[in-house]
Amino acid sequence: MLLVRLAWLNLWRNRRRTLITGASVFFAVIMAIIMRASTLGIYDNLIHNFVSFSSGYLQVNQKGFHDEPSLDLAMVFSPGLIGILKEEGGITAVIPRMQSFVLAAGSGQAKGALFMGVVPSLEKQSTGLHRRLCAGSYPESDTAQVAMLGVDLASRLGLKPGDTVILIGQGYHAVTAAGKYRVSGLLQLGSPELNQRIVYLPLHCAQQLLDAPGMATSLALQIESPAKMEALARRLRPWIDTTQLELLTWKQLFPELDQFITADSAGHIIMSGVLYLVISFGLLGTLLMMARERTHEFGILVSLGLKRSRIAFMLLCESVFISLMGCSAGIASGWLLVRWFHLNPIPLGGRLKEMYLSYGIEPVISVSNRPDVFTVQAMVVLFISLALVFVPMVKVFQLQPVAALNS
Repeated sequence: MLLVRLAWLNLWRNRRRTLITGASVFFAVIMAIIMRASTLGIYDNLIHNFVSFSSGYLQVNQKGFHDEPSLDLAMVFSPGLIGILKEEGGITAVIPRMQSFVLAAGSGQAKGALFMGVVPSLEKQSTGLHRRLCAGSYPESDTAQVAMLGVDLASRLGLKPGDTVILIGQGYHAVTAAGKYRVSGLLQLGSPELNQRIVYLPLHCAQQLLDAPGMATSLALQIESPAKMEALARRLRPWIDTTQLELLTWKQLFPELDQFITADSAGHIIMSGVLYLVISFGLLGTLLMMARERTHEFGILVSLGLKRSRIAFMLLCESVFISLMGCSAGIASGWLLVRWFHLNPIPLGGRLKEMYLSYGIEPVISVSNRPDVFTVQAMVVLFISLALVFVPMVKVFQLQPVAALNS
């Protein structure tokens, strides 16, 4: 206990040295947190932008619909099924949607489009679809006879709010589906692919257009924590009639997106390894400097009869104190930085923006504020700093008192 108190007093006997060592740990934690938070933030933003406005993190649909997306496999969604899903903790919204493909026509132009029938009020509450409006107005009621188009699709068709879009396609059981609707607004979604091909229509109008009253092709489930998606899916499956329905995660719905993230993560793991290597050399240099400055002090302690093992233990205690202070300050500062950039994503421009758009990613740098971003990085840096302290401890055991006193 006496050595622990002595180690604590030693920290403040030379504050400059303590601050330099603590600062190296502090900045190491900050760099590790920012790098990991930005990486996870890009992935989370990509997933959120892609799945929130299409399938949801979890989707319930008629069995076989995902493999063969035909309106003949639409389902009648009942309040009972929605009630069962809502009773399970972790689900924030159950959103019925009608998905199909139509030919959208404007002023002399036509293009194939992804047709999505939604409940405007539910989308406004759960996905914030109204915040993606870049022109025009959001439907005021769930039965309004209006359409919303992706901004790039509207540009291709030569349409603007107030114009009329004509939709032609195949309805339920191969009936002819055709209708014209006033364009109420244009949407700027996070996915460039959706901006080029999406048409939103209130679900009631979509059911009338496709001659499928009371039906939907899927139920999109919005969840509280995407990190717990797999566990939530396992809990929900026993409550669903799996002979007729199936519950799919976004990874099953979009395997290409999952594979892209997995492959890209490998590169970021290598970059993280390089960062930790740089951090290790920086910390090692600081610790060796600290030990070398105290060579004369250690020589005096050994000459007075203090065992080398006790000096090494005192060094370990000092390193623990400095590392804990540096990691704590790094976590607090990292949280403030991550919180700021989480609420204020950084927009990209120039070639970097074009590269992001080519991959179908919204051109912003958004950071993740998951708790493990802070704890895991701080624990890694703490482990590195405590492991490196054994190098100066070895120097203590190799110390020659006479040479140390003359240094």
